[in-house]
Amino acid sequence: MSKITYDDYKSILNYYNTSIPKSKRLTKIKAERILSLKLCRCIKKIGKIVGEERSIGTCTKSIFNKKGYTRGKFKCKKKRTLKFRKTEKNIKKTLKNKL
Repeated sequence: MSKITYDDYKSILNYYNTSIPKSKRLTKIKAERILSLKLCRCIKKIGKIVGEERSIGTCTKSIFNKKGYTRGKFKCKKKRTLKFRKTEKNIKKTLKNKL
């Protein structure tokens, strides 16, 4: 797994149609905040129907895995936080394209 680059954060913000801050630090914070809000909202909605454990897996697959990211630690209480990385498949594809 590899770290997320500035371009990845920009692509996340473009995907959700939000403005991109000029600072790299603010860009990272804004992208992580958007994804953490999406994840926590999804877990709460689906958790009422199927249970919290299954809803975490379902939401992770729809929000992160389909876009080529891997979810790390997250919290939905008080201050929402989230850490994520790129998956290996996504890295190999980009290396092949550059060669």
